[in-house]
Order: sequence, then structure tokens, then C-alpha cells
Amino acid sequence: MGSVPDPGPRPDHPDVTPGPSPSRPLRIAIVAANTFEHDSRLLRTGRALAADGHRVTLLAFSAPGLPSREELGERLDLRRLDVDRRVTAAFRPLSPRLRRGIARVLGFPAAATALPPSEARGVDRLRSPLRRLAEIAAHQRRVGPWRDAVLSAVPEADVYHCKALIALPVVGGAAARARARFAYDLADLHTEAARIARMPAPVRAMVRRREAGWVRRASLLTAVSPGVAREVARRFHVPEPVVVLNCPPAWLPDDPSPPFSDLLRTATGIAAGRPIVLYQGGFSVDRGIEELVAALDQEAFRRLDVAVVLLGYGRLRDQLAAAAARRPGRLFVLDAVPPSELLEWTASADLGYVGQPGRTLNQRLNLANKLFECIMAGVPVLVAEGTEHGRLVASEGLGASCAIEPSSIARAAATLLERPAADRIALRRHCRTVALERYTWERQQAGLVRAYRELAGRVGSGGAAEPWAGAAVEDLPATPANAVPADAAVVEDPA
Repeated sequence: MGSVPDPGPRPDHPDVTPGPSPSRPLRIAIVAANTFEHDSRLLRTGRALAADGHRVTLLAFSAPGLPSREELGERLDLRRLDVDRRVTAAFRPLSPRLRRGIARVLGFPAAATALPPSEARGVDRLRSPLRRLAEIAAHQRRVGPWRDAVLSAVPEADVYHCKALIALPVVGGAAARARARFAYDLADLHTEAARIARMPAPVRAMVRRREAGWVRRASLLTAVSPGVAREVARRFHVPEPVVVLNCPPAWLPDDPSPPFSDLLRTATGIAAGRPIVLYQGGFSVDRGIEELVAALDQEAFRRLDVAVVLLGYGRLRDQLAAAAARRPGRLFVLDAVPPSELLEWTASADLGYVGQPGRTLNQRLNLANKLFECIMAGVPVLVAEGTEHGRLVASEGLGASCAIEPSSIARAAATLLERPAADRIALRRHCRTVALERYTWERQQAGLVRAYRELAGRVGSGGAAEPWAGAAVEDLPATPANAVPADAAVVEDPA
């Protein structure tokens, strides 16, 4: 796989754009909190803004085997920065030997950049809070060096942009030192997601206060779903961010019929005619993956001889591989494929499992890219009930929703898989049609491009940086910015 994710093939029809190009092109630095091997959303963002005339540099973390610089297109390049991401960075200025010793005592590898996903048991429960404190301290100590690396790479940016909570103080601090603006893409409600949602209330409140200060100082806000945008406006007392759904580019737009593919069957040896339920994306906790695996032991899945394929990457991979070894021929774990190839793999499934149980507010309000990828490939989806996913699937007729627990998953999936063949084909065609008509990146990028054009006009006026005032179609007052120290770190689950 290449080092940079390709967001997919370009459609044959023109992009949905909001009018003439900006009068003053911006210099934009997009800061990714990863090595930029799988971040399609930021790559699509960069390409959309570069195509509109802006000069865009993507900044990611360095990693062995990945180039330090790549030219991704006209006015778009990628640079990877050397930033110490190890949890043991929390123990500086102690010697490397002492840091390794502390890591051993606390029960994590000295080279780890994130804590292992395994649940603490027995005596290890006493060490678990200390590990988490070390991880938080490492985040705090990383902010300054990371910010300095960003400024060294792109010292004269007009706008610094990020979508990760841990990168927010980095872009905010860089913008303050460079007398520039910063933009925040809320792809999650981070303080209501994953492990942060389970942290003690005082800790969550502290992180939320720090995030609020940054949000109120940002010059541009975008969000991944209408629900997230409304909650951001309610929680932080700012105008609603521009909604940019995480949709793929239109795939094979001239042919709305469900594409044929057998890539999953070829890779796994699953026989023709056997139903395939596919989960694709990150292997991390609280996404309902474990419940899908357990559903294989339910009578409905056994009766239909269902095969489950997990296609992706992440911290749970070893655990899932072990589960597959205990269910030979029924559960398959495959490595992630380039986004430019993903939809062809997706199209070979009979049902896409989105999961995302509504255990946190973030999961209830978010809209995952895997939903839009599945329907673009003509694959109906199974999602969590009582969530934005469930409401969208019900309103558009894209599959089914259920409680994310093994028996409900098996029953709901079986109901879809046991439909007559003609009905299943009709549902696949319907999913494709809805995706091509309403849920493409070409449509979603229009709001992003328009917001940056409006920001370019404000930058061109030569005034001081101002907080987000909402999209031009809105008439909402901007909220006064709260002061936040330039190096104030926030914490997010890196999964």
C-alpha cells in the first residue's frame, strides 16, 4: 500500500462548487495527528482547497518506511514531522534507561505511542490509572515541540487547520505565534467519545473547558454531521459549524447499478452464495466489533452459514485475529486496503455492518464514513438503533437498525439476508442511487470551499483574527473568545 491514502477515483462529472475562486488564495497548513496513511477526510479537504486555488501543506507524523516529503498534486504537498509520540516522553528529563524502567513497572512497552487496549485485571487495575496519567502527561509535553515543528515547516501560513482534539492546541498555538487564523473540523465530540467519556467527571470537565476556549477562538468550524454541529453550537455557544459529511467521491457515477466484485471471496476463500457481512475501518473499542464477532455463535448466523469479514487496522487487530483462529472459515481479518480500492472490496459484501453502538453522545450523533462507503458500493447497512445512523438509514431506506448485542445483530442481519433475491438486488440499487444523488464528496466539499472563500475575504481585509461567525447564510452573533494558554493541552483517545 502507498504511503498516502488516495480518496478514490475522480468522478466524470464536475464538482459541485459554490462559484468563482477566492480573490485572495490562502496558505493553509493542515495538521494531522497521525502518519497520514489512512486519513482520507483530511486528504479530500486538502485536495478540495488546493483545487480552489489555495496553497495547502499537509503535516503528519514521521514513521519508519514513510517518506518525509511527498508532492500530492498542484499546490498540495505532504510533510512528515519528527515528533516524539512515545508515552515515556512524560518522564523527561529522566534518562532513557529510567524511562524504560518506569514503563516496565507500569506495564506498557517503552516504545508505545498509545496504551494497549486490553482491560486491566487483578493487580494491574492499580497500575491502569497511572498509565493513563502518563499518557495524559505525554500529550501535554508534546504540544510545544509539535507546535514548533509545525511552525518550522510552514511558518507563514494564513490558516492552521486540524480535526483531532490533541492537535487543537497545536494549531491554536501556531496561529497565535504566527499571527494567523486556525480552523477546527469536529469529526467527533471528543470529550463524549471512547475512553474520555468514561473518565472521571472533573477530568472531562477540565478537557471540555479547554476545548471550549479553543472552539470559541477558531475562525472557521466544520462538523461531521448535523447532530454534531447542533451540539457544538449548544455546548460551546457558537454559531453552528458548516456540516461536511464524510462521504466518498462518486464512484462509477454513470452506472447506478450495483457493481459486481468478488475481491473478498477471492482473498478469503468464502464460497459463492455464502452471505458475507463486512465491517471496514478502525479496529478499536466501542465500535460494536466484538458484538459482531459474538453474533457468529448465534443460531441465525449459523443457519445461514454467514461469514464475517473485518477489513481494517487498529489496536484490536491481534485480539480479532485470535478470535478468527477460534472460528476458522467463519471469521476473517484482512488488512486495510488503499481508499482508492476500498469500494470495490466493499461491493463484494452482502451486508455492511456499521455498528457504532450509541453508548456515548458522540456515537449517537456522529455519522461514520463506512456508512456512506457501503451505500456508494451498493451494499445495504446494519446500524445501531437510536442514533443518527439509525435515523438516516430509516429515512432513506438503506437497510436496518438494531440493538448492538449479538442476538439482535444476528436476527436483524438475517432478516435482510433472507429477503428474496429480487428484493435484495432492488435494495442494493436503491442504496447506490441514494448515494450518488445525495451523499458524495463532490456535494459535501461545496460548504467547505465556500467557508474558506469567506475566510479568505476576512484575511484579505487585514484585520485581526476573529472567532467563527457562522456561514454566510446564517445571521448569528459570534461568541466572545475565552482566553486559553497557548500551550494548554487537551486529551483525546488516540484509537
